[in-house]
Amino acid sequence: MLITKSFFLAALTFLLHLLLAKASSLSTSLKYGTAWKKEATSDLVYNAVKAGFRHIDTACQPKHYNEAGVGEGWTKAAQELGLSRENISLQTKFTSLNGQDPNRIPYDKDAPLAERVRQSLEKSLENLQTDYIDSLVMHGMENSWEDNFIVWRVFESFVDEGRVRQIGISNFYEADAVKYLFENARIKPAVVQNRFYKDSGYDTEIRSFCRDNGIEYQSFWTLGANRHFLRNAEVADFCREKQLTPETFMYAFVMAIGITPLDGTTNQDHMVEDMALLQRLRDGEVLFTTEELTKFAGILGIPNFEMGEEEEEL
Repeated sequence: MLITKSFFLAALTFLLHLLLAKASSLSTSLKYGTAWKKEATSDLVYNAVKAGFRHIDTACQPKHYNEAGVGEGWTKAAQELGLSRENISLQTKFTSLNGQDPNRIPYDKDAPLAERVRQSLEKSLENLQTDYIDSLVMHGMENSWEDNFIVWRVFESFVDEGRVRQIGISNFYEADAVKYLFENARIKPAVVQNRFYKDSGYDTEIRSFCRDNGIEYQSFWTLGANRHFLRNAEVADFCREKQLTPETFMYAFVMAIGITPLDGTTNQDHMVEDMALLQRLRDGEVLFTTEELTKFAGILGIPNFEMGEEEEEL
């Protein structure tokens, strides 16, 4: 039997689509969020890793995070599961003075800004029991663009040194600010992490910019800010049809429109449910059509919703 050129090209195209789909599904993730967990942080991170979470988000900000507890939790779970450091992705943040508890500042408050950033990284490495950070995020804007770029240039030096693998920003809600930093950065931000809620218009313009420039958009307060959506009758019907809880529906929905959500559950059963959802997606299950995503975006209230090519029918 002769194999024609057109048949060969068609088969090659089909295999390429399979590989791209597989790569896309493997990049899908839920990041375990550790804010506000205080003394329970170590046990909760341990439970999360045991349940299947491999991406953990924290901050060098004792006011809201127990970063050392994250280090204790992930290392204990990894040891029991036989995981190496490379199997766990650790994301932490530099938090400026105005975001710190004045009684628990993790660096010398009187040091120059660049030195505060360096001291914060050293504390994070110590707390997380590691010699590198997968993702280092600027927790918010400084008081001036001059200071923003002081922080960013130090971040870039960490990447140059191999101590940090990628850098990003958080709590940047003006699209022009995200674009300005991107345009003037030598090493471009790989992450934008923002609150996903109505007051910001669900970051429509920022998310579009992220999609166009290969930046991962991460959401927090994904459930808490959108309870009205989860109580919707059409959402409830869809959940019954697809065997989803309202929470796993929300995570599936935002991942389908190109968002990586932070998942801060403290319930072990919910951890298992969330990892089961992730496995369904990685196995290639299609939960939404393009029409369903558009409908649910309208119910949620996302303005000017448009599907990106990579987000269709996930």
